[in-house]
Amino acid sequence: MKPYIKHVSDLQRYAPPGHHGTENVRLVEKDFNGAFEMILGTLAPGAEAHRHAHETETQICYVIEGEMEVRFGSEPPVTCPAGTVVGIPPKLDHHFLNSGDSPLKLIVIYNPPLAPREERLIHV
Repeated sequence: MKPYIKHVSDLQRYAPPGHHGTENVRLVEKDFNGAFEMILGTLAPGAEAHRHAHETETQICYVIEGEMEVRFGSEPPVTCPAGTVVGIPPKLDHHFLNSGDSPLKLIVIYNPPLAPREERLIHV
């Protein structure tokens, strides 16, 4: 049963493309079941995920700690404190910003998993 149990400190950290000041850890790999992947994201104060959209993936974000500013398309930004759930359908243009003074921690789920992309590994 041990292959099914992992600790976050043992998992590879990476910086996703199009993000500034972000460190992610893939908690559930897409190979686990192929239907989704789950990520723990940490954004430093002022860090952001630049404006982008996902072609086929639905994205769900749950804010664990901190404060996230979310902007959809040309809509005004919405401030999302801890406890907020943000759902993003495919093809919706979005932008995230850590608008607080402390690190922003969130769980991100993609369904289906993201296609392979250029991620920069972070060695600790």
